[in-house]
Amino acid sequence: MAMGGRSPLLLVIPLSMTFGRAAALAEPEICYVLDGILFLYGIILTALYCRIKVMNAREAEAGKPKAKKPVEESIYTGLTPHAQDTYETIGMKK
Repeated sequence: MAMGGRSPLLLVIPLSMTFGRAAALAEPEICYVLDGILFLYGIILTALYCRIKVMNAREAEAGKPKAKKPVEESIYTGLTPHAQDTYETIGMKK
C-alpha cells in the first residue's frame, strides 16, 4: 500500500501532531476569544436597549398633550364595588 514509494503512515503521523497542537490551543486561548465575543455582544445589546428606551421616551414626550378620557368612557364604567364583606361570620348559636 505504498503511494509513490511512501507509506501512508508517514502522512498520518504529522497530521496527528498538528491536531494535538490544535487541542492544546483550545484551553485558555479559546476562552479569551469567547469572553471577548460575549463582552462585545453585551455592549451591543445594552446600546440597542438604551436606544429603544430613548426612542420610546421621545415618542411619549411628543404625544404628551393627549386629552384624557372622560369618566363616562372609562373601562370601569358600569362596575360597582363589591357590596358583601369578604369574610362573613357564620351565625353560630350557643
